[in-house]
Amino acid sequence: MLFTDYNDFFEKASRLERTSRDEELTLARLMIEGDREARQKLINSYIPVVAAFVRRVSKEMCSLEMIYRCITALEREVDTFDFLQTGESFTHRLNIVLRRELTKFIADK
Repeated sequence: MLFTDYNDFFEKASRLERTSRDEELTLARLMIEGDREARQKLINSYIPVVAAFVRRVSKEMCSLEMIYRCITALEREVDTFDFLQTGESFTHRLNIVLRRELTKFIADK
């Protein structure tokens, strides 16, 4: 998904819907079997979480570069997280990864 600016990202993210736990498990099983569309649906369902995280960052620091870095981190986590386990929630893990990505972004500036 491409964004033209900061506001475009929030507009598109607001139109995406989160999946239920059952849908998430179904998508995770399909993703494990190699279904790329299921992977993309799983990623898209967590973009609103990324948007909520980015909203908390001051506007001076926020840029498309930071947004894309956060989305790349989301994609990496979707690829490595075991959605079928019942331990740590993905949202919790994603929040930690996004904070780490923000720290790296600030350090690189």
